[in-house]
Amino acid sequence: MAAAKRTALVALLPVLVGLPVAIVGGRTAAAAPVPALVRAPRAWSRGVLQPGRPYSQPLQRRPGVRASAFQPAGATSTNWSGYFESGNFTSVSASWTVPAVQAASDLESAGTWIGIDGVQANTLIQTGTGENTAGGVVEYDAWYELLPQQSITIGGVAPGDSMQASIVESAPNSGSWTLSIEDLTSGQQFSTHLVYTTPGMSAEWIQEAPSDGQGNILTLADYGAVTFTALKANGSAPFAANMQPVSMVNAATGNTISRPGPFDPNADQFSIDYTGPAPNGGSTTTSSPTTTTAPPPTCPGSADHPAGGPVAAIAAMTGAGGCAGYWVVTPAGQVIPFGAAVGYGALPAAGHAPVIDIIATPSGHGYWLATSDGAVHPFGDAVGAGDMSGKHLNAPIIAIAATLSGKGYWLVGGDGGVYAFGDARFFGSTGAIKLNRPVVGIAPAPGGAGYWLVASDGGVFAFGTAPFLGSMGAAHLNRPVVGMTADPAGRGYRMVAADGGIFSFGAPFYGSLGSVHLAADIATMAPSTDGNGYYLLDHVGGVYAFGDAPYLGRA
Repeated sequence: MAAAKRTALVALLPVLVGLPVAIVGGRTAAAAPVPALVRAPRAWSRGVLQPGRPYSQPLQRRPGVRASAFQPAGATSTNWSGYFESGNFTSVSASWTVPAVQAASDLESAGTWIGIDGVQANTLIQTGTGENTAGGVVEYDAWYELLPQQSITIGGVAPGDSMQASIVESAPNSGSWTLSIEDLTSGQQFSTHLVYTTPGMSAEWIQEAPSDGQGNILTLADYGAVTFTALKANGSAPFAANMQPVSMVNAATGNTISRPGPFDPNADQFSIDYTGPAPNGGSTTTSSPTTTTAPPPTCPGSADHPAGGPVAAIAAMTGAGGCAGYWVVTPAGQVIPFGAAVGYGALPAAGHAPVIDIIATPSGHGYWLATSDGAVHPFGDAVGAGDMSGKHLNAPIIAIAATLSGKGYWLVGGDGGVYAFGDARFFGSTGAIKLNRPVVGIAPAPGGAGYWLVASDGGVFAFGTAPFLGSMGAAHLNRPVVGMTADPAGRGYRMVAADGGIFSFGAPFYGSLGSVHLAADIATMAPSTDGNGYYLLDHVGGVYAFGDAPYLGRA
């Protein structure tokens, strides 16, 4: 059977900001000596495959997506998928179960591995398992590689085996590494000490399509799904806000082939799913029944709108037929609709306090605008239930949140004072408490019987039935928090900092802008309507979409 070859990552951050990318690998090197087994109860014995040579492919942006509108959660590669974390790393580890691939007649391959570097550096140290099929036969192996040397095959493994691997540098910048991989099911273990120079700028947990000896990406084997658990970088669970997901796409069609799910910081795990079809036009021998589905709805386009100066807030909606949209509002009260969102009205250019927030009604056929003096302006099917206009405020209003019924809402001031209207109930506030930092956001709790407040230092205050799931109040932040949202599916809350860093508590993490250079600070965030994504909005109208939130244009 033809040998399967390992693949390396390449510079991601230059792609994120639209800079040139240097392609790593594609070189032939002599095989490195096979190290001795350091701690093996018994030798690896399950059908050793031959080592290959490294090759890599650059990350690709989705066609038509500009750097200013790039969706980090939608970052793509033509040969790998998974998560990476940027920073300074001296160790990485994880566990996984060897996935069972579907047998195929043509050569198909998959690789499951952990590594350090390869994203922002031309070096990479990695170890993992390979899943390869040809002629209807499937073989599995364990291996490691130090780019640009050839990969070293350790021995055979079996589908369903529980694997545990780690790569640890003895001291920062020492170049002395201990690489270990263990088959917990069979009891086979391998560990070796290596000398290798690499800067440690990223840690990765990856499922890839390896390459052949001529630099061609092999057809990705249908591996079903694989779950990485017990993720560690520098000995601790990865910081959710720094985890960057990448999907694998077909280079010719742009179709997604392999996609990571959300990283769960509470369980310290994530899964990657094979979604097919395979790259290079290949296909597996398996097939699925043909089904007839209704055609997707015809939704409005996503043409960009001209910039209109500073913006204040964004609100997402889902209209009839499942068409998505959102509104962006300026401090002057101009409302700019995108996608299926309809403009139901705006405020005059003068004669009112600055608009500080916009929220959609439950139906998506209206919205409320809130101004800093506590006035609330309903449009479309939004209900006017009262406001604080003309009343004394200890601090300006900074946000508004609606009840599930749409028949009421809460206003919150910078001092944490909460004002309830319509069927919104008052559950408490921080108005009488001396705060370290001002309150910058409010989010309703599941069921509507409570809410969370967040301060600019990331401190969270829970009221009513809203559970306290954690905060950033005791942590160092690079930039202040500027807003928060509740997960519409009731899984928790998220907050966003001015640099685009996302901090998720209970709610799934779909990506952030914390490591991306921005043209302007982030102003606020809004959840997608189903909770499986969110939007960030910067102060000059730039919109960033994560998860399943569709990008429809910027203000």
